[in-house]
Formats: sequence, C-alpha cells, structure tokens
Amino acid sequence: MKKISLFLILSSLILSLTACSNADLENISKALAETNNTSMGNKPSETMRNTAVENAILEAYNLQRGTDIVYYYYTKVDLNDDYVPEYFVYAYGPMLSGSGGGSALILSNNFKEISRFTLVRTPITISRNKTRGWKDIIMQVSGGGANPSTVAMRFNGESYPSNPSTQPSLSPNDYVDGMRIFTEDMSMNRGLKIE
Repeated sequence: MKKISLFLILSSLILSLTACSNADLENISKALAETNNTSMGNKPSETMRNTAVENAILEAYNLQRGTDIVYYYYTKVDLNDDYVPEYFVYAYGPMLSGSGGGSALILSNNFKEISRFTLVRTPITISRNKTRGWKDIIMQVSGGGANPSTVAMRFNGESYPSNPSTQPSLSPNDYVDGMRIFTEDMSMNRGLKIE
C-alpha cells in the first residue's frame, strides 16, 4: 500500500512539473535556492584571546608583538570532516590589510599553518562541497582594482590557493550552501587585539 501511495505522489509531482513552463521551473529553482541560501547558518567567532593563534599570526607575517598593530577574529571549523576542528583566522591591521581586504590563516589543531590567504573579504562561506576531502571556501573578491566576483578556493591536496583574485569566478547560477564565518562588524577595530 505504501508503494502505491508513493507512486501516486511521485506521479502527481511529475505531471505537475511537466505542466510548468521553463520560466515557471526557473522561478521555482530560484525561489528554492534563495530559501536555502537564506537558511545558511552563521558561526560566530570566538571571543577569548588565544595566545597560540596570536603567535601563529605573528610568525606567519613576521610581525612583532607590541610593535605591529594587529586585530584578529578566529573560529574553529572542521574543514576535512575528521572531527578535529581547524582554526580559521582573519587578521587585519596596517601591515596585513589593503583596499583588496585583509589576511587569513588556516591552522591545524596544534596551530601549524595549513594555508595562508591575502586579499580576504568577510564574510567567508565554508561550503558543504569538498575537493580532495576538504571543504571549499567561498570568498568575495573586490577592491584593489579587482573585478567584483565570488570564487571557490579549493584544496589541492596540500593547501588552498593563497589569493582569491587569481581564482575563476563562480557563475551566478552556481549554488552555494554551507556555513558563514566572520559575519561580525569588523569596522572600527572590533576584533581581538594582539598586545
């Protein structure tokens, strides 16, 4: 009986969809995509300073604690689904930022550098889609003379590309689903400060 009911439901759905015009189907697809995209979750950044994260930032960019002005945000996110979160760090300040954006790092759970990024704009989306076992990272490109676009940073087996402006743009029809990070207002130096 359940098989017959399921068959009838699926048949009705197929008949309904075949009666739709291509324009109707496109509108349905867009509405579904917009609904799904607006339900994309936001993961807040950590609020406590982390000395190991700070040391990794200073080492990666050859900066000096107490001399160079550095603000940062970080969040823990499992990029390779091994149940051990990586640290995703966004850092900005006079030595780390420009009109194209700030800087970012991905650190292992023992604070070793996995990837380093330049020209980073926030927020960033951690996609559900994976390349070589690691989640794609969706970034916006703009400023610094770059044409505004959205790109997918894909893991190459060792690291992610360092510069989003060198990656191919996603098309407007590409569906992105995942979790947004670094959604906080980052104006007026509101991040954690390395002192």
